[in-house]
Amino acid sequence: MAVDVSPERVRSTAELARLALRDDEVAPLAAQLRVILAHVAELDAWDTEAVPPTAQVLDLAMTLRDDLPARGIDRATALSQAARTELGAFVVPRFVAE
Repeated sequence: MAVDVSPERVRSTAELARLALRDDEVAPLAAQLRVILAHVAELDAWDTEAVPPTAQVLDLAMTLRDDLPARGIDRATALSQAARTELGAFVVPRFVAE
């Protein structure tokens, strides 16, 4: 099943994704999208009515370790890895406007 992907559709989709495409990139990308959408159309043709919705293909259980208190590293060791320190504390760039 051929899926029509026009250059205009490629440009508008790229704009929505905030991608800057050169003119010479539109045609190859359209061809790639046609192949991808053809595969999706193939999958869409399969009867999946009896297949339950699945979020995870493996039956995984979350295994957590016991939350036991433990001694952390000392201040000097932690601060030795910091890019900047001041008065015994980490210095980070301001990220909240006052």
